[in-house]
Amino acid sequence: MHRDGRFEESMDLDAAEYTGSLDDDVRIFNSVVMVNKAHVSMLAEEDIISDSDAEEILDALSDLEDVDFDSLDLDPELEDIHMVIEEHVKEQIGEEVGGKLHTAKSRNDQVTASIRMVLRKDILEIQELLVRFLDELQRVMEDNLETIMPGYTHLQVAEPTTFAHYLGNYVQAFLRSLERFDVTYDQTNRNPLGGCAFAGTSFEIDREYTTELLGFDEILENTMDATGSRDFALDALSNMSVLMTGLSRFSEELVLWNSAEFDMISLPDEFASTSSIMPQKKNPVVPEIVRAKTGETVGDLVGGLGMMKNLPQAYNLDIQELTPLLWNSVENVKSTLKMMIRLVQGLKPKEEKMRENAEKGLSSLTELANSLVKETDLPFRKSHQIVGALALKVEKEDKNLDDITLDDFKAVSREVLGEELDFSKEDLKNALDLDEATGRKKVQGGPSPDQMEDELANFSEKIDDYRNSLKNKGEIIENSKKRLEDLS
Repeated sequence: MHRDGRFEESMDLDAAEYTGSLDDDVRIFNSVVMVNKAHVSMLAEEDIISDSDAEEILDALSDLEDVDFDSLDLDPELEDIHMVIEEHVKEQIGEEVGGKLHTAKSRNDQVTASIRMVLRKDILEIQELLVRFLDELQRVMEDNLETIMPGYTHLQVAEPTTFAHYLGNYVQAFLRSLERFDVTYDQTNRNPLGGCAFAGTSFEIDREYTTELLGFDEILENTMDATGSRDFALDALSNMSVLMTGLSRFSEELVLWNSAEFDMISLPDEFASTSSIMPQKKNPVVPEIVRAKTGETVGDLVGGLGMMKNLPQAYNLDIQELTPLLWNSVENVKSTLKMMIRLVQGLKPKEEKMRENAEKGLSSLTELANSLVKETDLPFRKSHQIVGALALKVEKEDKNLDDITLDDFKAVSREVLGEELDFSKEDLKNALDLDEATGRKKVQGGPSPDQMEDELANFSEKIDDYRNSLKNKGEIIENSKKRLEDLS
């Protein structure tokens, strides 16, 4: 046992359970085996241990690759999976050879290497799910390039837009999440092995060798930073929180648009529930849980930052408690993306109701103000005043867009300017028409159908690039895993 020599007494069982991490180590079990295999191979390569000893150790480690973690008879005093694996090797081949496994290595550099190996695969899986989600959003966009809906600011009807333009705002935001995860992947995929406890080792190890064998991109040079830092995990927690916050905003709008007050979308029945007492209800339970899981994910980030903020260098056991928060967020993000992919597949806009809400909110009056500037050379602020007075008149008379007449317009222009503007009935009609108002927004990234087609093409190109990049990264990891599995 690793306590032998320093302590006279066994560790208190309650203290061992309290400080141990065995329950949370299942996720990194296979990676710890791989890290040990790479390390032993390097020790043999550098003649630090003999080839025959390395072969025995590698055989014992290979036996663990197909072992069910839950089937292992775990002594709580072993504290963590690292000691479990070391004890297994010593039991299999004896301490004389098996005791050499830990040469020039610490649990500190081993655990962070293992976490990084698991997290990098999780990041790729999150990105792959995000790409699938973006594919579904784009598919709905393509079907709704001309589906008019109200756009909102302050949750008040603002201007007309399209359902495609609305969804495109999320596509662009989630593309940024893909970019952020790229950076996090790069930060994560660096090799801390060789940092040992924090000061490296006097053995002449080859850190480049384990870097290449484990599929890392590069070495984390400073050994103290290699073992004592967890900013890569905090980066991941932060980016997952940002992603979930975007998914939560989208979910909040799905809840709103699904309500009787807005009535602009229909959620798939499979992702809704009814009331135990009110049979008419269709409750948007999936988007509601997305909001809740977002709060949990943000809490994981805040908890992680709180754990790390006042730790002296280098390693402290507090760091161990950060890892379960990381895995919890990973699972929240994966499960949420899987649900949202399927939900969007069945999402249906209620086109007539969307248009009705845009009309009821007088959403094209901003375009009327713009048209006055273009057609009459009025200063925009004066045009704004005229259209504001028109909005007040229409509201008092309980009119919709279709009810506004040229006489209404002339009346308010006389009231504001003291004279009638030279503005025709046709000009007024075109300015107030929702399709016309939206079609005129030809600015790059605007809601006009032509611009949205260009935007979709740009989105598709970026997403395809990510698809290829993720495939390449995944192949590097899989090749590394195969090489490690072949070591025996």
